[in-house]
Order: sequence, then C-alpha cells, then structure tokens
Amino acid sequence: MKKILAIDDQELILMSLEYHLIDLGYDVKSANNGSAGIKLFNSYKPDLVIVDINMPEIKGTEVIKYIREEKKSQIPIMVLSGSIDEDIIMNNFNINIEDYMEKPVCLDEVYSRVKYLIGDVNETIIPASKENTNLTGKMYWGRNPLLH
Repeated sequence: MKKILAIDDQELILMSLEYHLIDLGYDVKSANNGSAGIKLFNSYKPDLVIVDINMPEIKGTEVIKYIREEKKSQIPIMVLSGSIDEDIIMNNFNINIEDYMEKPVCLDEVYSRVKYLIGDVNETIIPASKENTNLTGKMYWGRNPLLH
C-alpha cells in the first residue's frame, strides 16, 4: 500500500485530504505542523509528502529542505499553498518539489496528481534514476512521460 504524509496547519484541509486519500486506498498519516511532520517523515517512510508552505514554527520550505538536504531523499513532494506569488512558487520548484497546487484545492485533482506522482494504490512506479530520463535529459518519477 502506498504511504502518504500530509502536513498542513489547517485542520479542515488536512482532514479532507486524509479522508479522501484513505477512501481511495492510500495509507495516510498527517501532521498539523512542520516539526511533527519531520518526526513522522522519519518514522513513517512515506512514498509521497504533501506539504503546506505557510505554517507556524517550521515552514513547509524548511520541511522540504530537511527532506532533500539532510535526509537526501528524492521521494516526490507536492506543495499545497494559498500563495499565488510567482516567486514563491518558483522558489519551491528550485528546492526540488515535483508539484504545486494553489488552495483551495479540488480533491479529485489532488488524487489525479497523486496518482501521477506515485501511481494508483497498487501500481509499481519506477524511481528516478539515470536510466529514467526523457529526451531533455531530465530525470522523472513514475511512468515515462514519453510512453503515455
């Protein structure tokens, strides 16, 4: 079963995400702040992290940097944020996130993006590696986009 870690300080969004993704068959754990999210990341070993950027204490960008720089993990990260500032969005992609969605989100769209990033509940996804490159030389997660 695919594991998803959702981190957001807005309880309603967190609960909606969790219930919807569990309903679809994913194993979901959630944290309502960055510090708790980092602890869960270390113990839960998720296949995908969904994180808000603007949270009290530890911001989502710090969680992403922890995952990428300290843990050296390349698991997919999807950002959900209320920010529409282009600089903020680009800064997130510059720290190696795979996807960015503006709040409010449509849960069906979240599912489509989750499915693209880590596959359906029982689907096997190819991890990013040098062998998994498209014609631009960019590594990708999941299905080869040239084959679909």
